[in-house]
Amino acid sequence: MNLKEYIYIRLKEINKNIDEIFEKSDIDIENFFIEALKYPLEAGGKRLRPILACLSCELFEGDYKKAIIPAISLELIHTYSLVHDDLPSMDNDNLRRGKPTAHVKFGEANAILIGDGLLTHAFQILSKSEVSNETLRSLLFEISFAAGYQGMVMGQFIDLYFEEKNIDFETLKILHAKKTGAMIRGAARVGAISSEKKNIDIENITKYGEAIGLAFQIWDDILDVISDNETLGKTAGKDAKEGKLTYVKQFGIEGAKKKAKETINNAIEYLSVYKDNEAKLLLIELAKYIIERKS
Repeated sequence: MNLKEYIYIRLKEINKNIDEIFEKSDIDIENFFIEALKYPLEAGGKRLRPILACLSCELFEGDYKKAIIPAISLELIHTYSLVHDDLPSMDNDNLRRGKPTAHVKFGEANAILIGDGLLTHAFQILSKSEVSNETLRSLLFEISFAAGYQGMVMGQFIDLYFEEKNIDFETLKILHAKKTGAMIRGAARVGAISSEKKNIDIENITKYGEAIGLAFQIWDDILDVISDNETLGKTAGKDAKEGKLTYVKQFGIEGAKKKAKETINNAIEYLSVYKDNEAKLLLIELAKYIIERKS
């Protein structure tokens, strides 16, 4: 099976589970809010983090079904972060995944509540994971670490802090490692932990996650310059317009592409310690896809 086929099969199951995680109410106004919660999730997206979690689980010969609920938890948290990132008080974007952002569709106050609802529900559904209590505690730690003040939230804070200030390249690397990379790194670790296999080498799959997370951000910087709104599904050229330091601004388009390719080669090298199986081959394909995508 190739990566495209794998993603198609797994996404059918992931999306079916996402459809079922919100219980309908007998009260109309509650159902209105439930539909609002589903709006940013139904906009699509790459579902990179859930796919990575499933593949990481299978790399260690675990049952991918154990990774489905933790993977969906990651996707809910990722989606909440996009809803909040798009707010006028933050990145002020009107387009996300080719659709009006949540605050445009429902108003700013409701968009804040939508993000809050997605974040908290992520941990409610995580509690239903079919894993041991010990594994569940590890998953709670990994996901909250990736999403919290030591990870994604800190990255967003650094991004906002330097909005109208000069940022040096070393700080930019920290920003990207946290804002974008932490949740991708977390997905790799969550999948490995969900396998419930003992004495596994989690260090190299962690480094793989960090590497593809960095490459993902570098490629985003490139797409922001060379693509358009329709292809990206969001506002193109925004970073340059706001004068933000990016990999393209630092190294030029060709230099940034070279950095991205080097980073992906490193990611693939980290997988060399693992025995060959289908998941390993698909993880190699996934790494290559990161710097081939158009959006």
